[in-house]
Amino acid sequence: MTKFCIYSDKFQEAPCYAINIKRYSYLKDIFENKTHTNVHHSVPLVIDCLKLDEHMKFGIDDLRCINCMFCAFGCIGNKVFITKGLHPNQLCIDITPDEIHQMEESLLPKLFHGQFIKLPQVPISHIRVVYHSFEEFTAINETRNIAIWGANAMKFLSSSLEPRLALEVNLKIKQRDRGGRLDICLFNVNDKYLFVAETKISMTDMIREGRFEAQMIAYETELQNECPVDIKKCKFLLIGGEESEMLPPDIEGCTAYKAHSDLFYDIICKNHFFFISANAMLALGLMKMFVSQRTYCLENLYEIMTNSNYIGLLSSGVVTKDRKIISFSDINGFIYN
Repeated sequence: MTKFCIYSDKFQEAPCYAINIKRYSYLKDIFENKTHTNVHHSVPLVIDCLKLDEHMKFGIDDLRCINCMFCAFGCIGNKVFITKGLHPNQLCIDITPDEIHQMEESLLPKLFHGQFIKLPQVPISHIRVVYHSFEEFTAINETRNIAIWGANAMKFLSSSLEPRLALEVNLKIKQRDRGGRLDICLFNVNDKYLFVAETKISMTDMIREGRFEAQMIAYETELQNECPVDIKKCKFLLIGGEESEMLPPDIEGCTAYKAHSDLFYDIICKNHFFFISANAMLALGLMKMFVSQRTYCLENLYEIMTNSNYIGLLSSGVVTKDRKIISFSDINGFIYN
C-alpha cells in the first residue's frame, strides 16, 4: 500500500529527489571532516520526472523518466518498486520478499554476463521531454548530470551507511586543468576506503578532449601525497554516453572509431587505469539492491579495481587487460556474500 512520504512537506530535501553533499576544499578536509556548507543537488529536478500529486504522494512521470534509478538509490528503506523491465513506477511502497526474489532471478542471468543492460527509453515522439534515455542524459553536461548522478550512485554502492561525499575537491598540486579538481570523492570513514571518480560524458568526447591521462596521473599524485598510509585508495574513470563505445576494439559491437578505441585502451593499459561505464554503475546498484548488498558494494570491488589484470567494468562484465569481457564468477578470489 502506498504511504504518505515523511518528506512531503519538504519535497526538495527528500533523498529520492535530491542528495545533500557537503563542500570540502581539499582531501585533507574530508579526512578531518572540515566543511563549511551543504548543497542539495537534484537529478529529478533536471529531468523533471518526479513530483508530488494532489494527495501529497510522490509520483513518477512515466513520460519523462529515463530509468536512471536516482530515486531508487536515494530512497531510505528501499521503497521504490522497480518492474522487471527496469522501470521505477511506484514510490513510498513496501516491497515484498517475493518481489525482491523475482527481481533477483530476473537480474542474475542478465547483468555482467556478456550482455549490456537494457533500459527502457522515452519514445522519440515525445519531443517535449528533456532526455530520451539514460545514456543521453549522461552524455550531456558533466557537472550537472553524470557527476551528481554518480555521487548519488556511489553513496548507495558504499557499504558505509554514512560515507563522506564531496564534489569538485581541489588538488593541492599545481595544475592548469580546470584548476585541478577531484570530481567525486567518497570516503568510508570506518573501513578507511577512499574512492575518487573522474567523470566524463562519453569515451569519444574524452579522447577528443585529450586530457584524461594527465588528469588521472594528477589524481594519483594527489592521492599519494595527501592520503594517510592506512587508507585504501582507488581512482577510476566514470564514463557516460554510449556504453558500446567502451567495448574493446576487437570485440563485436564496439561502436567507437577504431583509432579512438585503440588509443583509449592503450592509455588505460599503459597507466593501469580503471574505468566504469555509467550503465555498469547503475547495474551494480540494481544488483546491490536485489541480489547482495555485500557482493556488489564498492568496497568489495576494490580488489578488482586496483588489480592490474583488470582495467574496466561494463554492464556486460569485467574488462581484462587482455581486452576480454569476463563475469565476476570468472575471477579467482572474488568474494560472494
